[in-house]
Amino acid sequence: MRSILKSCPALAPAGAHGLVRTFFLVLPLALVLTLTLALCACGSAHASYDAAKARRIVTELGAKAAANPDVPGMSIAVLQKGGDDPVAVAFGAACIENATPMTTQSRFKIGSVTKVFTGALIHRFIEDGKLAYDTPIDRFFPGFPDGGTITVRHLLEHTSGIMDMLGLAEVRANPVRNWPPAELVALVGKQPLQFQPGTRQAYSNTGFLMLAVICERISGRAYDDLVREMFIERLGMASLVPGNDAAIVPHLSCGYASGGENGALQLPMMASLAVAKGTGNLEATPSDVVRLVNLDRVLHNDVLDTVALAPLKLPDGRAALVASKTGSYSLGELDGCTLFLFDAPKMALVGKLGSFPGFGTVYFYDRHTKIAVAISVNNERAIARAITLGADILNALRN
Repeated sequence: MRSILKSCPALAPAGAHGLVRTFFLVLPLALVLTLTLALCACGSAHASYDAAKARRIVTELGAKAAANPDVPGMSIAVLQKGGDDPVAVAFGAACIENATPMTTQSRFKIGSVTKVFTGALIHRFIEDGKLAYDTPIDRFFPGFPDGGTITVRHLLEHTSGIMDMLGLAEVRANPVRNWPPAELVALVGKQPLQFQPGTRQAYSNTGFLMLAVICERISGRAYDDLVREMFIERLGMASLVPGNDAAIVPHLSCGYASGGENGALQLPMMASLAVAKGTGNLEATPSDVVRLVNLDRVLHNDVLDTVALAPLKLPDGRAALVASKTGSYSLGELDGCTLFLFDAPKMALVGKLGSFPGFGTVYFYDRHTKIAVAISVNNERAIARAITLGADILNALRN
């Protein structure tokens, strides 16, 4: 009985423990068990997830999106919270040059979706009492300008005012170099803040590089090792690989860009993957990225399930929200993730977009159904199609 109560939140809402004790005092055990099972069924209504329906929806909608000429290949995975077997499908080519078909085992460079992984590591240290949201970053970066004012929360929410390292003239002049984190932080530290910490929001890859370094300094372990322990070993993301510019990665898709004559596909710009530690350096299949839906297995507070579905409010009262280029949705950065407010279909999702030269990845989570979708394409400029497709899939799964 104790195990049933533990697994059924409907029986133990805040402040209701006395009510449960009363039930046990006045009702026969058989009736209590009946009520328990009924309440559990109501409290987990999302358990009616239909995998066959999900496969049909993903296959039908995915095939239409993948038929566009700017999509060399596409891989899609859907998983409901608590599940372990994603519905996964793939379309098109992993490598055009060698006519290699895309499969559900094909890996992609997932770009900024990496930030969700780094955010989860930081949240774990906060839960363990080794870090706090209001910890100033000069604890880890002594002498960094305004380091006593800039906090961990500012880095997570992109409100630090710290310049994006990808905008540094030195990095732009040599994007293939694997710049050491300490050198990047030092270069950024020489630049003036874009604004006073906490007063505005501006996307900064530097912030998540610094968060990855913070993880290493707290734990005394390499960021790659922390990723392997939490996500590969504990969440079963077998395909997940921390980026290494010199490594040969099995099943890694080839990346492309639209930009040739008449929009023809061409090879993307060259750039170091390893330089983006903690901010864009991971590679994986969508079938493993979608397992982020089960972050509650490694965190007491899964931010993707608890963060307010509303844009961050700035001190001047403005909402930290920007319209997408297509105008079909707005987005704002939250606590290590992104809020997406879609107009058609009308829905609020949390997750992340990730772009890296040649690749685009979308991770969306719908709290309404507890279902997540991960979509990767091997053309960075086709990510807009993946965004639309992800919202359409989750909307269809609501019905």
